[in-house]
Amino acid sequence: MSDPQYSETNEVSGREQDTVSLFSPRLYGIAILVFAIILTGIFFISKFTQMDLSRDMQTWQEKLSLIAESRSKEMNEWVDRHFSELHALSDNPALQLYLSELQSLSESTKNAGQSEEPAQKTYLRNLIMFTAERSGYLSSSVSSSLIGANIQESNESGLAVLDAQHRIVVSTATSAAIREKIIFNAKLSQPGRDSFIDITRHENRLLVGFSVPIFSIQGDRDAQAQIGRVVGIKVVDASFFSLLKHPGVTERTLETVLIRLQQNNQIEYISPLMDGSEPLSKQLQDTPGRYAEFALMTTIGGFFDKRDDYRGVPVLATSRAISQTPWVMLVKIDRKEALAESDQRRASMIAFFFFIIAIIVLIILAVWWHAHSKRAMMMSYHFKKIAAEAKAQESLLRLVADHQPEPIFILDSQHHFQFANKQAADEAEMSIENLIGKTINDVRGSARSERLIASCEKATEQQSTMYAIQQVVDGEQERVLRCAFVPLAHIPMTQLPYPSPGVLVVEQDISDVVHEREQRIQTHHQLIQTLIRLVDKRDPHAADHSMMVSHLACEVAIEMELPASMVDATKMAASLMNIGKIIVPQELLTKAQPLSEEERRLIQDSMMMAADIVRDVRFDGPVIETLRQWQERWNGSGPLGMSGDSILISARIIAVANAFIGMISPRSWRHATPIAEASKFLMNESGALFDQRVVVALINYVENHHGAAWLTRIIEGRRNVA
Repeated sequence: MSDPQYSETNEVSGREQDTVSLFSPRLYGIAILVFAIILTGIFFISKFTQMDLSRDMQTWQEKLSLIAESRSKEMNEWVDRHFSELHALSDNPALQLYLSELQSLSESTKNAGQSEEPAQKTYLRNLIMFTAERSGYLSSSVSSSLIGANIQESNESGLAVLDAQHRIVVSTATSAAIREKIIFNAKLSQPGRDSFIDITRHENRLLVGFSVPIFSIQGDRDAQAQIGRVVGIKVVDASFFSLLKHPGVTERTLETVLIRLQQNNQIEYISPLMDGSEPLSKQLQDTPGRYAEFALMTTIGGFFDKRDDYRGVPVLATSRAISQTPWVMLVKIDRKEALAESDQRRASMIAFFFFIIAIIVLIILAVWWHAHSKRAMMMSYHFKKIAAEAKAQESLLRLVADHQPEPIFILDSQHHFQFANKQAADEAEMSIENLIGKTINDVRGSARSERLIASCEKATEQQSTMYAIQQVVDGEQERVLRCAFVPLAHIPMTQLPYPSPGVLVVEQDISDVVHEREQRIQTHHQLIQTLIRLVDKRDPHAADHSMMVSHLACEVAIEMELPASMVDATKMAASLMNIGKIIVPQELLTKAQPLSEEERRLIQDSMMMAADIVRDVRFDGPVIETLRQWQERWNGSGPLGMSGDSILISARIIAVANAFIGMISPRSWRHATPIAEASKFLMNESGALFDQRVVVALINYVENHHGAAWLTRIIEGRRNVA
């Protein structure tokens, strides 16, 4: 019979245990996971909104730029067209001739009481009348009559021809104020240059002007040849501002305006504005925060965001400069209107994403709660599943490994086979079942096993993957294997009673690759030796020169501790440096007298062709570029103008080695330079013609590493042959 007090105590204890388990570390882990999911979701939502906003900004930048390019093209064509019309008039040979003749009339002839006007002046009147009517410099309210320089009319547009003293010779019917404006701007114009007369307001009208120089008919087009100037003043009407309107625009706040920066650091709006402001009626102080000021003071053509316009409203905008004018064209749209649809879309997406995050969090909490209540059952199911997955993974590993072309096997710490694929078993001429458990010595033999065991132990010691190239003699066939040794903390095999460390070994047969590379290298060397013998045969005075330079350059490269690939490239390029002499006439190579400057240049140019001769030959290192650069000088005085460290180190080494060998070798027109003097010359020219580090390495080899003895032996051998 049970004790009720004992039962109650156990029940309370169980509840306490359940309470404790609710606040176990697992619960804190779930809380951290939920918090991490929320933070991650917020981060990715933020990144998404930024990317979406960037895409919308890019779209609007492209759209505004397209409109800006279209409208600026129209404005530039409008300005260019007016200058072209005046240039057609100023470049008229008849105008140039008659204006020169009118200015050559003496004051005595003018004061002689001659009342009849010169025919040249009459012609000029007719000419500018035709141009004015054609180009729109006459308003419809003014008759087609022309006036002289001393008659005033009320036309606000005008076209005039001025002489070199800025006096009006002939003009259309214009008011006195317009005539004064023409003369004033002509005086301000830079001699020999076109001049743009910026928009101004005159009696409730906007005027703009253009001024081009007139040159003498036989003179140059410069300030000294200027004999006058054509000045045109035109009324700016609605047709001009219509050029700013882009067809097909449906956005309510999209606006294209013209602005200019005044001398008082104020920004003046030239065109009518969306708020109803008339042209030239609104100015903004040049202060930070104004997008127009930003457009003027930064690179034209940029894209501006979060800048307030003249209404104090944030806008998206881009700008373009109008050529030959001080105008800047701005294309803008209210940021709120431009991004209204995308802002709504992003708000919806953010709400959706937060909803998804909330659902995920709730699912995680529900799963955790269910797992907490059903832990025992789930653990049992989990272990069964893990065992099944492990078995399936082992089968999958076996399937994959058996279909690999290379032998793959795993050795434990005692060098026993714990796993082998079909290729490893076939090479051992055993079944996989018989191979497992045997030592590597029993399967591969002691000689081959020693190298494998040493590599396995080294990989285990360093705990990093190692690679080794091994040569294997299989009967009469020699194979080259590239072996990979991967250390394993434990071998994932179910039959092992406890975790055992081991090494995964993969043997890849690279015999064909190695043999192909050796054959290519041998072919290269044979080609090089053939070319060198051919050059030596044509130039007996420089026989063995390439060989000596190649040997010395190789030693210097080793002295400088360059990588093996760069050492080989240096040696190869030095061997080929003189093959360009093939194109040099043999009588020039064997000439006993000193060479002329032209002959020296021919031989030097032939050396530059060495790279072109072998450019289609495949080399492992920068041999071709070294052949192109070895004649460069440290101070940039070489044929290509390269200097300093921009020259390949291999080319710098060959330059020093070639100069040294050339000096210590005798020639038909001079004696050999002693080694000490040649070394002194190199030191004197280091930092100018040669790299000082290379010079020091060469001298160190010659003086301290038996280089002098080798050079002396070569030179003495040449003398004995001679």
